[in-house]
Amino acid sequence: METTANFIPRKNARRAVEIVCEGKFIAIKDLKINDDIKRETISRYLSKDIPEYPTPVEFHITEVAHVTNKTSLEDIWDSEGFEGLDRDSLSWWSPKINEADIRAAEELYLDKLFPDITKEEKAAHPPFLSEFTTSPLFLNKTSRYGNFRFTFPLNELMEAYKKQKCEGQEPVLRIYETKLFKQEIEYVVLAHSPEFNEQFKDFPLLTSSPWVAYDGHRIIWKAQAICETHNFQLVTRGKTAMPEPLYSHEWYVWDEVSLVFHTKDVLTIPKRKLKASLSCCELDQDVNLSKGENCSSLNEAEELIKGLQYDDEKEDEKEEHKSAEVKIETD
Repeated sequence: METTANFIPRKNARRAVEIVCEGKFIAIKDLKINDDIKRETISRYLSKDIPEYPTPVEFHITEVAHVTNKTSLEDIWDSEGFEGLDRDSLSWWSPKINEADIRAAEELYLDKLFPDITKEEKAAHPPFLSEFTTSPLFLNKTSRYGNFRFTFPLNELMEAYKKQKCEGQEPVLRIYETKLFKQEIEYVVLAHSPEFNEQFKDFPLLTSSPWVAYDGHRIIWKAQAICETHNFQLVTRGKTAMPEPLYSHEWYVWDEVSLVFHTKDVLTIPKRKLKASLSCCELDQDVNLSKGENCSSLNEAEELIKGLQYDDEKEDEKEEHKSAEVKIETD
């Protein structure tokens, strides 16, 4: 586990300042004692002693999402896919975690808390984790990045990347960086073609991380801080874990994992699938990180999606062509 790290400030594509440590995932307990960030705003949150809460919590991520604004939606639709647009040619994706995922993580946490708990006891245990999953990562009805959310099964997106960018080889996954913002810690996983092993050789393989793993079908992420605002503390009695309201809420850090695909051109997705994967969300009114034009209302966003048109015959031809290519590869 990493105990030393050098963080440097830089401006991202949205011109926001982020504090970055490349090639390492730094645990929260180690961030608390890191000299490079003691003068940063995030240190005010990290230095707090927070009442007991679930940590780490293991999530098995099978869906990922790309949220964008009206301007970029039109670019994605016109180009039929997702392009790496920043200086490093990266396409950014976040976990899509739903209620079933939270319940599954809750059961895993109960196994850790009470090693002798039975299946029947777990099934009868009152839900508690949803009182703690309050960071922006878990709020699927809103987003800080725009009104439009593309959601794909992780294995489907990986398969498309494998075929289009890796010549059928498995993508290489690496520890890319730890990024710090005012209240947020982001662990970034890089996926790239084996062709670029030399370019990215200084970034350790993901297999060396204790916090994030990939088993070929899902990302396994051990979240260390799942609350944006701590309104509850975790108490245990017997084989029961329960949220107990705090007298006063506490602000703290929250962490997330991101998956970035290295692609110098478009990772193409048929328009039929693009539209099927697309949904609307409200723009966060408190923190707007969207760079570009957004819709004035959710209704406007929904109408825009309805207006996206594609040619069924052309889409069928593309699917047939892809199926033929797969058949040739497997013959």
